[in-house]
Amino acid sequence: MTLQQQDEVAAAPYLDLFAPALHDDPYAWYARAREAAPLCRGPHGLAVVTRHRDVSAALRDPRLGHGTTAGPDRIFSFLGLDPPGHGPLRAVAARFFAPRAIAALGPAIAGLADELLDAALDKGEVDLLSDLAYPLSLRVIGRLFALPEADQPWIRAQTPPIGRLLDPPYSISGPDLAAAEAAAAVFVRYLSARARDRRRRPGDDLLSALIAGSDAGALARRDLIPMFALLVLAGYETTANVIANAALALLSQPGATATARAGARDGQLAPAAMDELIRYDSSIQVTFRTVQRDAVVAGAALPAGTRVALLIGSANHDPRVFARPGRLDLQRSPNPHLSFGAGIHYCLGAPLARLEASLALGRLLARAGHAELATARPRHKDITAAIRGLEELPVRLAPC
Repeated sequence: MTLQQQDEVAAAPYLDLFAPALHDDPYAWYARAREAAPLCRGPHGLAVVTRHRDVSAALRDPRLGHGTTAGPDRIFSFLGLDPPGHGPLRAVAARFFAPRAIAALGPAIAGLADELLDAALDKGEVDLLSDLAYPLSLRVIGRLFALPEADQPWIRAQTPPIGRLLDPPYSISGPDLAAAEAAAAVFVRYLSARARDRRRRPGDDLLSALIAGSDAGALARRDLIPMFALLVLAGYETTANVIANAALALLSQPGATATARAGARDGQLAPAAMDELIRYDSSIQVTFRTVQRDAVVAGAALPAGTRVALLIGSANHDPRVFARPGRLDLQRSPNPHLSFGAGIHYCLGAPLARLEASLALGRLLARAGHAELATARPRHKDITAAIRGLEELPVRLAPC
């Protein structure tokens, strides 16, 4: 990096990705940073990429990897694997998330959603997170891995402290990091026990397939539990947040529920509507990388070792790509959002998350003649910079 480039990076605007205020309304902060510069400065020496073109390119750039930010002892280490270790177990899991396999899950997911909606409509006023989004996503992921339904409330209780580990370790305070790693250690023991049991009595579930695939070599054996943890925790948590964030967007926008209801077919939202809801308030706001080899990112030459934050939430609201990005347009097309990432780390569970959210929201709109927010300002979680989600979503419902 030349002295001029160093000066340019040093003079770039500063954006604190870990500030609590970002959890309430990140998009106004993103807009100021994005329009000020394509590359901002962040805490812990982070280079913060703000614009869609640059975030998209960086997600696909092999020179930006995870390096040592997620060692093999960390519960989400599979998320941070670069090639070649990234491949073997991902290929096994990918078969379960192929379009045909996901489509086959539709009737079962619809049945689970209807069962939960029966109870919700009887109540009249519900928390859509605890009464629909979380139990649906937990039961679906539980069925994929053949996990006992009785264990699922306990699994959910482990997520808040463990979820801190989705942020890089250098951003977490000592006590928080210790608590997160202690919770992760307990969860790893639980997963290891499930894996030992399934190795003795294999079935046709995803865990059995991963165990069989882990026999392919040392790398795959090392990554079995981290992959299992990632697919269970990140899979159900992000999907629940997709459902709740989308429901909040629909209920907050005049006429949006009627538009979504009119476009729904067979109890599912239209694909364009689902994509727009995923873009509008993404459950993943930022992902982190480390420059492995000197690279040009957002027009700046960054040396190896530079920590980089890719602002997915900002990219999804870049007016250079999305006309009137702050407007919820359920017919928006094209819609090249980056909510599920891009490149080799594109989210494996994206098709499942789309299907679950589409069925949950489509059936909610089909069965509830009236739905409105029961609070003027739902509270957002302040757990991790990476995940955007709600603490609760109180809603009043009336059946058709």
